[in-house]
Amino acid sequence: ALELARKLVLTGAVLLIPEERAFVRLVVATLVCVCYSVAIAIVRPYNRVEDDVLAVATSLVLLLFFLGANWTTIFLGIEERYQGADPADVLGFSSLTGLVNSMIALVGAVLIFFLIGAIFAARRVAKLPTFRLVSTKQLPELTLAHGLKWHLFNSH
Repeated sequence: ALELARKLVLTGAVLLIPEERAFVRLVVATLVCVCYSVAIAIVRPYNRVEDDVLAVATSLVLLLFFLGANWTTIFLGIEERYQGADPADVLGFSSLTGLVNSMIALVGAVLIFFLIGAIFAARRVAKLPTFRLVSTKQLPELTLAHGLKWHLFNSH
């Protein structure tokens, strides 16, 4: 439900903000991504840790794209509204190409970081001895009724 709400806000509700306020749209989308990333990191809604990490990673990459769009909009706004002003004084980038290249490099670095983390997590999990279902090769979902403490494994 949380994922669907995020998608609905990012693709639909943001369009309710007038087009003249495009920067406000970006700010709202950025705030939604931040809140969603924090919520996923705290709640951990998935059964497997790898799925939680992947959800946070993709949310953070989307957040970086929105931040890049925010900075690009600010850069272009400074160039358009303040003739003769140097955007480098505010953002530290003298050209839009430098800003975009920096964001691409940052997103690439984050993706590589999460890929390396996923590889290490997969190798660690693969070494653990576990019971797996023959049909799906996944861990069985074992639930206990309230007040019970143990599961019984009967192999024959």
